[in-house]
Amino acid sequence: MSLNKVIHDSTRLRIMMILSSVKEVDFNFLLNTLNLSKGNLSSHMGSLEKNDLVNIQKEFIGKIPITKYSITENGKRQLDLYWIEMESIKSMKFSK
Repeated sequence: MSLNKVIHDSTRLRIMMILSSVKEVDFNFLLNTLNLSKGNLSSHMGSLEKNDLVNIQKEFIGKIPITKYSITENGKRQLDLYWIEMESIKSMKFSK
């Protein structure tokens, strides 16, 4: 058993939890909710996208760039597996 190291990072886990409960969110919502710097948020989202856990959609409204994020089907599966693995660890009996 091995925890998904991409999801296990505390910030990325928080991002995945938020995305698992909504259809999509924009950059500013995550930025304000997680209290991260722009660069830090972008870095985490890049890592999640690279591992096919989130979709990143960029568009313009007028001249204003808007970035939206959503969890992928793979991201949902990986998050479910992560929680199963965490529950398994929680229920382990360790002998002294």
